[in-house]
Amino acid sequence: MPQNFNKFLFQTSNHFTPNKQSSTHSSAPHTHHTPIMSFSSRRRNYMLTSHRRDGLIEWMKSMLHHSFVLDMLTSTAPDTFSHFENLISEHRLLHPVHSGISPSTSEENLGAVKGRTSKLKQIRQILNLSQVMAVCGWSDTLPPPAPSNSDTPSPPRPFTGPDLVTFDGDQTLYSDGGNFESNPKLARALALMLKNGISIAVVTAAGYEYDAAKYTLRLTGLLKYFRASGLTAEECGRFYVMGGECNYLLRLDEAYELGPVKEAGPGGWVTSTKHLKDGPGNWSEKDVTKLLDIAEACLKEGVEEMKIRGRVIRKKRAVGLIPSSPSSISRENLDECALRVQSDLYGGSVSFSNLPYCAFNGGSDCWVDVGNKRVGVEILQAYLGLSPGKCLHVGDQFLNTGNDYAARGCAPCAWITSPGETTYILKRLLIFAGGINIDEEGAKGGRGGQGGTSPKTPRNRKGSKTGKEIDLDEAARRSVGGLVMDVYTGEMLLLHD
Repeated sequence: MPQNFNKFLFQTSNHFTPNKQSSTHSSAPHTHHTPIMSFSSRRRNYMLTSHRRDGLIEWMKSMLHHSFVLDMLTSTAPDTFSHFENLISEHRLLHPVHSGISPSTSEENLGAVKGRTSKLKQIRQILNLSQVMAVCGWSDTLPPPAPSNSDTPSPPRPFTGPDLVTFDGDQTLYSDGGNFESNPKLARALALMLKNGISIAVVTAAGYEYDAAKYTLRLTGLLKYFRASGLTAEECGRFYVMGGECNYLLRLDEAYELGPVKEAGPGGWVTSTKHLKDGPGNWSEKDVTKLLDIAEACLKEGVEEMKIRGRVIRKKRAVGLIPSSPSSISRENLDECALRVQSDLYGGSVSFSNLPYCAFNGGSDCWVDVGNKRVGVEILQAYLGLSPGKCLHVGDQFLNTGNDYAARGCAPCAWITSPGETTYILKRLLIFAGGINIDEEGAKGGRGGQGGTSPKTPRNRKGSKTGKEIDLDEAARRSVGGLVMDVYTGEMLLLHD
């Protein structure tokens, strides 16, 4: 893992000088010219580094390369994927239930890029669908789901979905730095999951301690949809929010309001999960303070050295680098800061082997959290008494500078890149689990009858594309009583006209 990555690129480039032979008899003074590496070459080299790539997917791409080069996708790809499945099952390269790689799923996705080399997106989609098929107990003995455009409904069968599905927040359920507002199709899929016995948890890095109103603000549209759908008290009780990665647990009540789950005592989530080695009940406050001190100093040093237009803030269980409005911080600088902190915490003189942490690039910011999503998902599994093999985590940050990466250690995972992909994954999950088509459910009327508005549909103050829904601008969406919430700090600020 390279330290001081940006500086490393420039220092490396300075060693490459033009290969010119100069005469030893020349009387002209020798002037050393250091070439300047262009932005495009720096970006190209940056994308080749390991922290921007997934090892398993890169290996799968290399194994499939011959199928594209020789134009033999149809004849060789199924055998290659059978090889993948055997290796994953034998060596447990992924969670054991990840071995549901389907030849039909593989051909469907790779067929779209026939004649070209396979891409990360296609391999990622194949793995995502395989995860979904596995956690839904899908097999060749079950009747195949009818296509969405078929006039023949799928035969009725028991619902065989996962027991728990956990979600990242930003860029998974809603846009990065935004809120869950108007996305009826995704909201409908989540409501149907709750109605069919699946527990749902939003495991987010956003840490507002136990201020339920701030989490509610981020999920306003979703909670309004639950109310309009008439979820029962039991169904509402299956919806959780785990804030600060694994530090604050909240639950939805029968009034469709989020409230804190007690930590200590009989039934307390911290007390009942203390048997977990990395559970918050086993943390030393002295170690927490020491870790945050080191992380804060490292981030401040990075801001100073790289002249980043941002500021470092500190919370009870986290330290973050956030942009100074209205500027933004480049992806390279955010990755550099995350890698620096990882290096300092892992290889420093102070050991944190008994204290889990996560230093990650959040897309527009960089955070160092005490705890991580592996611990968060493990806590939910233990608290609800669920098997890891019947859980699924959905997120967008699975590179080693992301905070979903750690969840791979305790549950099958689906790697998505947008709320639109999350909707697609849940649509397939409901079909495989019980033959439920969210488009058909929405056409039956009620709130769901508004239709499946795509997350990518542009909206404005005048309303949606169909004119059926109103969507305010970003500041108004976050406002409450003339105040706007800073999603980084959780502060309520006065909204100016």
